[in-house]
Amino acid sequence: MGAGTAAWVAVDKTIERIDQNNDRVIEQQAPSSTQEPAYGFPDLEEAGKAQSGVGVDGNKSASSSSSTAPSSSSAAASKPDEPSVEAKAQPEPQPSSFVLPISGEIFAPYSGGELVKNATLKEWRTHDGIDIKADKGAQVKAVCDGKVTAVRDDPLMGMTIEILHHDDITSIYCGLDKKTSVKEGDSVQVGQAIGTVGDIPCEISLDPHLHFAMKVGGAWVDPLKTMGKVSD
Repeated sequence: MGAGTAAWVAVDKTIERIDQNNDRVIEQQAPSSTQEPAYGFPDLEEAGKAQSGVGVDGNKSASSSSSTAPSSSSAAASKPDEPSVEAKAQPEPQPSSFVLPISGEIFAPYSGGELVKNATLKEWRTHDGIDIKADKGAQVKAVCDGKVTAVRDDPLMGMTIEILHHDDITSIYCGLDKKTSVKEGDSVQVGQAIGTVGDIPCEISLDPHLHFAMKVGGAWVDPLKTMGKVSD
C-alpha cells in the first residue's frame, strides 16, 4: 500500500468515528417513547383518558371526583324543610262549646229514667229530653259542630234530625217542620240553622215547642248537664 492510499484509509476511519459519535449524540438527545412529548401536549390516548375522567394510571382523577360530588350546600338546598319546633308544638283544636238549639222556656225537664204522665197519650212514659217552648216556624240551630247522621219523619216525635258531635255525643231535635235545612251526611257548625219548629204528634196537646234530647255512647243523658248549662 502506498503512502497516498494509507492516508485515505486514515481519513475514512476518522469520518466513521465522527459519524458514530454523531449517532450517539442524536440517540441521547432524541426523546424516548416513554417521555412526555415536547411542549406539554399529551398523546391521543392520554387526552382521551383525561376527558373521560380517568387519569393516566387508570384511576379516577381528583378533579373529576370533586366536580361530580354534590356540594354540601346543594344537598342542603334540595332537602325538604323540616317543620319548626313551634309548628310541632301547636295544640290540637278544641271542640266547639255548646249552645242551646233555640231560645225559650224549658217547661218539661229531662226525667232521668223516671216515668211521667204524657198528657197527649194519656200514659206514663219516660221523658228522655227537654221541651223548649217556641212558636211554629222559629229557627232551630245545631248545638255544636258535627255531622248529620239521620233525618227522618218519626210517627211519634215528628220530623227528627240527629247530629253526631265529639266524644260520641249525639244531639236529637224532634218536632221540626218537614222542610229541613240539612240532609244526612252534611257537616254542620255550631249555631247553624238546621230547620224550624213544627209539630210533635205524641205531644200535640202541649204548646208549640221543640223536644230536644241527647245521647252519649247510645245512652240517654240530661242535655243541659251534658252541654254544661247547669251544674251537677
